[in-house]
Amino acid sequence: MQNIFSDTYQETPFWHHNVTMPKTNQSELPKQSDICIVGAGFTGLTVALHLLEAGKSVVIFDAMKLGQSASGKNGGMIGPSLHKLGLSGLINTHGEKKALGVLQEGINAIQYFPTFLKEQNIDCELSLNGRFNGVHNQKQLEQVERKCEEFTKLDGFKYTMVAPENVQDEIGSSHYHGGVIYNLDGSIQPYKLIAALVQKIVDLGGEIYEQTPVTEIVKTSSGHQITTSRGSIKAGQTVIATNGYSKDFAPKSLTYFSKRILPLTSAMIATQELPSKTIKKLFPKNRIHGGNHRLVQYYRPSPDGKRILFGARGDDLWDRDQYNAKNLHILMCQIFPDMQQTKIDFAWHGKVAYTFDHGPHIGQQDSLFYAMGFCGSGVTRTIYLAKKLSMQILGEENFQTEFHSLNFQTKPFYNGKPWFMPFIIKWHSFMDKMNR
Repeated sequence: MQNIFSDTYQETPFWHHNVTMPKTNQSELPKQSDICIVGAGFTGLTVALHLLEAGKSVVIFDAMKLGQSASGKNGGMIGPSLHKLGLSGLINTHGEKKALGVLQEGINAIQYFPTFLKEQNIDCELSLNGRFNGVHNQKQLEQVERKCEEFTKLDGFKYTMVAPENVQDEIGSSHYHGGVIYNLDGSIQPYKLIAALVQKIVDLGGEIYEQTPVTEIVKTSSGHQITTSRGSIKAGQTVIATNGYSKDFAPKSLTYFSKRILPLTSAMIATQELPSKTIKKLFPKNRIHGGNHRLVQYYRPSPDGKRILFGARGDDLWDRDQYNAKNLHILMCQIFPDMQQTKIDFAWHGKVAYTFDHGPHIGQQDSLFYAMGFCGSGVTRTIYLAKKLSMQILGEENFQTEFHSLNFQTKPFYNGKPWFMPFIIKWHSFMDKMNR
């Protein structure tokens, strides 16, 4: 059997290679803080940044090392997220006005993102070259075009259809019949964004304690008593930003969120370095890429233009990176057959948070503020909703979003562990083969 792993193979994110995370506070906990934030991903860090800028004292706890959650491990792809249900599905559930409002929030988020980076002077290798999404036959191409035409009701939505004769202008592969370009989409280096947010928080006097699980949150007359592995602290207000790690690392007594979140494994690989002409051939427009696969697949050139980064849902119950990497290599070679002999330098995984209604949720639950459930499209929506949540905490006007009023659903007997997902993923994989 072919060995697809290079001599320098590492089970660590490619993003972490040659990027240094700023030093954080390792001193004793303060006795109290205005705000305590549980979770140091994009959501928690961005909420902290805005609150610090408003003059609040902030302490952040994360059970893992910084950047080890999905925020520091994802594909680094940004887009408005057109929702798994689509416009028609959302209309059936919420009515047309609410449906359009939910979708518009995704446009608002990606439009806000460059503004946020500029205001904060953050360089995370933002590129807004668009996303090519491929389809496998003419019927699917016509379906995509109809859906895109519906989305033109949204303010700012932009797309370009790719006819069969023009596919090779977008991708060096015969895998797709045609496709669409989502012009708003783009890419970043996610670990650089995490590092930049951490540095800003430290500079503003915020205190970040990594590898410090929060074990208990007790409501008091003045706020909350927070117990951690380092000790206890009093907080006036508390934010839960644990997202895909709500089951593993939120306090065990805090089951409200874990019963509403489905933590799914997103696995990724980075190939060995390839000749620049190869990358140019495979990604002629330097866009991010995907397809209409039931088993979500996403891929792109690395920011330095030297590797293919390829991701999909992990289907291993034990999250073994090498096992998932072999599957990803097969999927990559289905799209790019010439990559059969290309080896893998990096493999890693993270947990993304899905919800039963396929959308994020934000607001306040029993005195706790929260934002979570970004359904695999969290880069821009976390930053945008973190801004809105900080506005809500500060008592500012215009904090409401369409997500605030959505019912945060759970299901009978669901306990936070989606044991059924590997079977669903295998079914989706089978249906993808049938569609091809």
